[in-house]
Amino acid sequence: VDVSFGLKHSPFPRVVTDSLATTRLAAEHLLERGFTSFGYCGDNQYQWSRLRSELFAGHIRTAGHTCHNFEGVPMKNPRDTWEVELEAIAKWLREFPKPIGIMACYDIRGQQVLEACRRLNIPVPDEVAVIGVHNDELLCELCDPPLSSVIPNARRAGFEAAGLLDRMMCGEKIPPQRLLLPPVGVATRQSTDVV
Repeated sequence: VDVSFGLKHSPFPRVVTDSLATTRLAAEHLLERGFTSFGYCGDNQYQWSRLRSELFAGHIRTAGHTCHNFEGVPMKNPRDTWEVELEAIAKWLREFPKPIGIMACYDIRGQQVLEACRRLNIPVPDEVAVIGVHNDELLCELCDPPLSSVIPNARRAGFEAAGLLDRMMCGEKIPPQRLLLPPVGVATRQSTDVV
């Protein structure tokens, strides 16, 4: 798998979350819960979301299943974003058989999927299980039900980025590179707590 898909080259070194490892954890989490139908709810304005979509679908295909993809909606008025996206996600959720396990590209998108399920009276996690990415603990706990999420290694990312910055400030020439950091695990909450 080419994990550099769609990423522009930067003249500076970067510390980034390993999307391959992140999507693998999310796929394994949903597969372990017995799902055979899957979706990825992304946001096409971000190339990392498009990358995660491809990688997640690849993990699901390798397991012998198909993945339904939500790419987002073009926005005409930024003030209407939340409601327009919720309506589009609700329409997307109606299109395929349940139960389904869904990976959201980040926790806010996961919150939107849960809200769309609430408006459609779809039981979570029995009919739709949702896992996000970033483990924003406050947001995840405020979701109804609380959102499971892949936990990035934020502490190590900060440490590595500070180290690179220190070296650059001392005059060292650091070649353009990407340091990929795998996530530390999954915070399991009620949104994927399927018996």
